[in-house]
Amino acid sequence: MENVETGEQSGIFMNIILQLNKEVIMMAGKCPSGTSPYIIKQGDTFFKLAQQYNTSVGKILESNPGVDSNNLQIGQTICLPMKNDPPANENAAANTGVIARIKGGPLRPQINGTVQFQNLQSGTWVCVEVNGLPPYQPANGGQSPVGPHGFHIHEFGNCEVGDPQNPFQAAGEHWNPTNQTHGNHAGDFPVLFSNNGYSKMCFYTNAFKPDQIVEKSVIIHENPDDYRTQPAGNSGKRLACGVIEKA
Repeated sequence: MENVETGEQSGIFMNIILQLNKEVIMMAGKCPSGTSPYIIKQGDTFFKLAQQYNTSVGKILESNPGVDSNNLQIGQTICLPMKNDPPANENAAANTGVIARIKGGPLRPQINGTVQFQNLQSGTWVCVEVNGLPPYQPANGGQSPVGPHGFHIHEFGNCEVGDPQNPFQAAGEHWNPTNQTHGNHAGDFPVLFSNNGYSKMCFYTNAFKPDQIVEKSVIIHENPDDYRTQPAGNSGKRLACGVIEKA
């Protein structure tokens, strides 16, 4: 299982690359080849721009060395990749996979993202990219920490909010077609670590094929999954939900 996300180490590595290229780009006095100038508007974030212009947060960062993505100013000009073919796994997902579009509920409406499931000969390649996750809070007073976040496939493709204090119960319990104990459900995934609300992770599973999970749902929880408490890992309230559908 491979965990690919924007953690501290990858952030340090990215910063080194950006600093090495910063001087060259600044001397050029224009946006690098393959990008175009873009003026920041109210509400813009790198995550929203990546979705809108079919690129990735990483590519926007590479094109804008020295720009603080957490402190964008209205009227600021950045270099935006304008021509970008989706990664190979996304092209494959369009033909042989399924997708869940994640939206936050009343407990965390800022959450927004996607989970893509690509069909492989021996299983499924899962890639999640999400923004708006809540800041990490350590355990306190007997309460579980907020984050890293439990992340699972649930039984039903129903993201009705229901009770705003205990949302998304209509999604049912963890998808568990082989009646395993928790920690080995087909729908049990690694937890989501985030940096400034953003998380990206890809991993392989042979527990199912994409066509088996259409009309199920993906849930992101408030608390970590402990992978032992039955039946759901003590992951806490449900922050976000997305119905799985054909891409």
